[in-house]
Amino acid sequence: MSAAIATDLRLLAGQLLMTGMPGTELDAAMAQWLQQNGIRAVCLRAANVRDAAQLMRLNTDLRRALGPQALIALDLAGMPSAYPAWLPQPPGAMQLCAVGDAELANGTGAATARGLRALGINWLLAPLLNLDAAAGQAPDAAHAFGGDPLLAAAMAQAWTAGCQAEGVACCARLYLPQRSDGGPLPSVDKTRSQLEEHDFVPFRQAVAQTASMMSAHVAYPALDPRQPASLSHAVMHGLLRQQWGYGGVLLTPGIGAQGEHVGARALAAGADMAMLADAAQLPAALDNVSAALASGALPLQAAGVRLQRLAAMAARYPAGSGIYAQEAADRIIMAEARRRCH
Repeated sequence: MSAAIATDLRLLAGQLLMTGMPGTELDAAMAQWLQQNGIRAVCLRAANVRDAAQLMRLNTDLRRALGPQALIALDLAGMPSAYPAWLPQPPGAMQLCAVGDAELANGTGAATARGLRALGINWLLAPLLNLDAAAGQAPDAAHAFGGDPLLAAAMAQAWTAGCQAEGVACCARLYLPQRSDGGPLPSVDKTRSQLEEHDFVPFRQAVAQTASMMSAHVAYPALDPRQPASLSHAVMHGLLRQQWGYGGVLLTPGIGAQGEHVGARALAAGADMAMLADAAQLPAALDNVSAALASGALPLQAAGVRLQRLAAMAARYPAGSGIYAQEAADRIIMAEARRRCH
């Protein structure tokens, strides 16, 4: 293989990977490295968020480094929360479900998006969905829509509609309590009909409008007895694409349950982008995916289809920042929402 082809494949691989980043500033070396490797997507967490001026500066620098199709995501899962403390604070998703008012959920989602959009965020890795009563006792479970499947689906979709109408792409994803690395893979030992009638209801409802969905390292033996959902062609392609007809972006963890690089396998299974929590994982992930492209394990035509879906989402929800003109009104909306959810 020529050096030019190897470089092209590595740049292509970079467009299919999302990375976390260290610290609160983008230094010149990191910016250059992102550009040289074709990275278009970065996921921000609590450690990247300090104050409004810092976050706007960081996201401006990221847009410059990531290019015109920049995807700058915020991950609300985990503790401490990455949601900026100076923005109008929304009630928890679990509280919105308890109230059961779709209009309230919609307004909360819209106000959430306006604040984040002004800071330069164009992809929010939410709503989280949790129908497991036991998991609902975890410290960060309040971030997840849960309870009755139909109610959780209705509230999550109302919230998503509000958020996306204000220019921020959403990502329907399964809430999972944090577990130790190397621990046993979560397994849902239900029949396919039980999954369809309960666990999958909010996700099936999300297909119609949610810009993206995220798989998880969870085993569903009734669907695939060998692979977790994140690496299963039967789930990612067979269930989501063929049976449900989902046409949005599919995001998946790029690191396996045992710490191994699985980005190429996840992309081959049907994902559009693999997410890495740590930028230090990115060089090996680029090697992993570019090797799959070179060998044909991830066909170039399939990679092209994934790039088209990612480009369409970036075009519909362009990254940018600006004046938060509706902040005062949104503080009233959020205060009323918290009052009703109290």
